[in-house]
Amino acid sequence: IDADAYGREALRPGKPAWHSVVDQFGDEILVPGTMDVDRQALAKIVFTDPDKLAALNAIVHPVIFARIADALERLAHTEDVVVVDAALIIDTGVYKALDALIVVRADDRVRRERLAERGMSLDDVNARMAAQAPVEVLEQRADIVVDNNGTMEDLAAEADRVWVELEAFAAR
Repeated sequence: IDADAYGREALRPGKPAWHSVVDQFGDEILVPGTMDVDRQALAKIVFTDPDKLAALNAIVHPVIFARIADALERLAHTEDVVVVDAALIIDTGVYKALDALIVVRADDRVRRERLAERGMSLDDVNARMAAQAPVEVLEQRADIVVDNNGTMEDLAAEADRVWVELEAFAAR
């Protein structure tokens, strides 16, 4: 369950959240010549102003939460392993509906480098990181912590470790 994908879906032209977001932030958040929300332009606005971020979250989060709840309900009586990928999983309380909380952590330096490699400016990176809960808070709530400071191979080994832990967790 990809919360960010649900958020992108909520901001598609014609969706109720799209109308509310455009009403709140104006046409300047639209890609010129289209009705699509320019997510980078919107991010520049909301990640520099906590009140504007709160306004965006008040519009989009209920849509995301409803989609997550629907998916969890649909999958609740299956044997499927369900992973909810959500950046604000603790801040929003979504973690309370889960059997286990896995936190993926990386040092701030590593996070900054990775986001810069994706084309984000240092100011944008710092603004986004400032809007997130400190990693120590996330780790305190976590049932499992994944180290993501290394290579993709290191991360694959961490995924294998997590799967073994989840199997043990499920057997309890």
